[in-house]
Amino acid sequence: MNRPTEEQLSDYVNNHLSPKDAKKVLEWLSTSDGQAYLNQRLEADFEALDQRQKPLLKSKVTADDILRRAESQQKQPAMIKQRPKWGMVRLAASVALIVAVLGGLIYFLTGWTTYEEYQTAFAESADIRLPDGSMVHMSGNSKLKFAKEWESDMPREIWFEGEGYFDIVKKQAANKFTVKTPRNFDVQVLGTTFTVTARKSASRVVLETGAIALHVTNDSGADQIMMEPGDLVEMDQANDLLIKKEVRPEIYTSRKDDKLVFDKTPLKEITRILKDDYGFTVVVNDSKILDEKFTGVVPSKDVETLLEGLRSLLDVKIIRDENIIKLIH
Repeated sequence: MNRPTEEQLSDYVNNHLSPKDAKKVLEWLSTSDGQAYLNQRLEADFEALDQRQKPLLKSKVTADDILRRAESQQKQPAMIKQRPKWGMVRLAASVALIVAVLGGLIYFLTGWTTYEEYQTAFAESADIRLPDGSMVHMSGNSKLKFAKEWESDMPREIWFEGEGYFDIVKKQAANKFTVKTPRNFDVQVLGTTFTVTARKSASRVVLETGAIALHVTNDSGADQIMMEPGDLVEMDQANDLLIKKEVRPEIYTSRKDDKLVFDKTPLKEITRILKDDYGFTVVVNDSKILDEKFTGVVPSKDVETLLEGLRSLLDVKIIRDENIIKLIH
């Protein structure tokens, strides 16, 4: 085995050699020549020390001690902070992307298959049976959404926008029925019949039978209003008002029988129905006629029979031009 150069020995002492070269130096130091070299270095270094430093040295430090210490240091595993390899990064990103796509797909399919959704067009009506056997009569331009399956011990919930008549099957208290609307109110019942109008132009609940807890939120907070049969509660959102009064429920529930019942109904309310339920733009030549009130019954199954009924009822001239209705006094 060749003797390392002085430079290699010096670099070994200062830990400047590569692991491969350091191993070669250590192997030579373990030979008799290497032992002699270490003893000479120890003697020389000891003599060079100041007299006050010598007592601090271990008295029996030998070349074997140095070699054992060096070997133990060579065997200690180095702690290396591994940087992530780009291949692993790309693999992890691909897995994350696949998981995200699958999660979104599962969410979409679950949401799509979990709920039933219905929407009526202008001048269209529909009768929808809910999972518990309750019925909803949807007037024109209305939306309904509910879960396909209802647990026997869970509350019943539906989401509704537009105008509709509800005939709710009575269940246990745990199965309370809630109509959630996009307006500022929800309707909570056990078993009852009532109408809901949840539109931008009007928010109203009319109770025909049973009992209702009406939950209303407004700028001043939340209110719960208990309703009895014959009660009408109207939410005037523009003026932040709640209006509660007694009415004849059949006037408001007549929509389920495809007819409109007017009882001293202002023309303004009739024009609202023409706009919201049938999609017409109503034009009047004198705004004063909007306050005139009318009483009577007209069919509401389709547009033509409705307009014909209104012509016989209203003391105004009605002209239809596509989706525009002109009321001329």
